[in-house]
Amino acid sequence: RLYSYIHTRKIPGARASLSMAPYPTGTCANCTNHGVLKYARRTMCTRYKCQKAATAEREKRIADGGGDDAVVPTYCFEIKEVIGMRFADPERLVGKKRRNELAAAETSLCYLTRGKFGEDQNDDGFIDTRWVELEELYDNCGKQNLNRALKAYRTAAK
Repeated sequence: RLYSYIHTRKIPGARASLSMAPYPTGTCANCTNHGVLKYARRTMCTRYKCQKAATAEREKRIADGGGDDAVVPTYCFEIKEVIGMRFADPERLVGKKRRNELAAAETSLCYLTRGKFGEDQNDDGFIDTRWVELEELYDNCGKQNLNRALKAYRTAAK
């Protein structure tokens, strides 16, 4: 199975591994799509525009003296390599949506990107591989770096 929302962690000295609860699914408070609710205290999904909204909400709450979120959105700021491409998130497609033509609102051009991710450009970040929307790559990595990475991807795919 390519994706799994149940993560297992080994604890040194423990006889069994600890199973972490999956993120809930439901209707996103920002885009109203149905999906995994990961950000803004489990009310917003993982789409780029929703992560940006969750970040703005978090920054406002912290400025007003409120508490921080357990899960903070992280963004791609440096592209190491583009590995794949897709037009829709299969986790969001159920029943008829998997079999029928998708509406424009249900499509989102994403690239499987190995890169450096962080909360903002001042964060040293970490290397990860994940599906990233084209808009996020363009906004955070710049047009020139994005075009170079996509050219290398298209060349390798031939």
